[in-house]
Amino acid sequence: MDKLNLKKQEHSYLKLKHLVTMIVFGVILTIVTIVLLFNHAEYWKILIVNAAIGLFCLGVVLYQTAAFKRFSYAMDDYGLYINSGVIWQKKIIVPRNRVQHTDVSQGPLERKYKLAELTVHTAGTRNASVKLPGIKYNLAEQLRESLAFEESNDAV
Repeated sequence: MDKLNLKKQEHSYLKLKHLVTMIVFGVILTIVTIVLLFNHAEYWKILIVNAAIGLFCLGVVLYQTAAFKRFSYAMDDYGLYINSGVIWQKKIIVPRNRVQHTDVSQGPLERKYKLAELTVHTAGTRNASVKLPGIKYNLAEQLRESLAFEESNDAV
């Protein structure tokens, strides 16, 4: 794997994940503050709860950033290679001859940023589907075509 040309996810994918995280935590923060205000909580208690939620949000954003930096992938004649993980690191190799079918999916926000997620379904039960999120849509389509319609040397 050292000789592979490892690629990274798109930076706009990290921005998108941060945006969604901030929106979710903003809604949670607003709801918790309103509930505490209606229950006549003291302001210092509201401040402590808001600070705790804010610190947790910061931790999630930092973890997302670390996961983004650790994620890489490559494609060669043998198959697809994926490295991921912050605390528990994984190296996944998907040989071409094990690929059953592939999917490219996009959510509404991913469409806006022209991003996609490639899902590779393989034969077997362990890691039967492998996801490659946060890549450009046209690259996901190219990888899909390359993996899905490759002639296999596997005789059945």
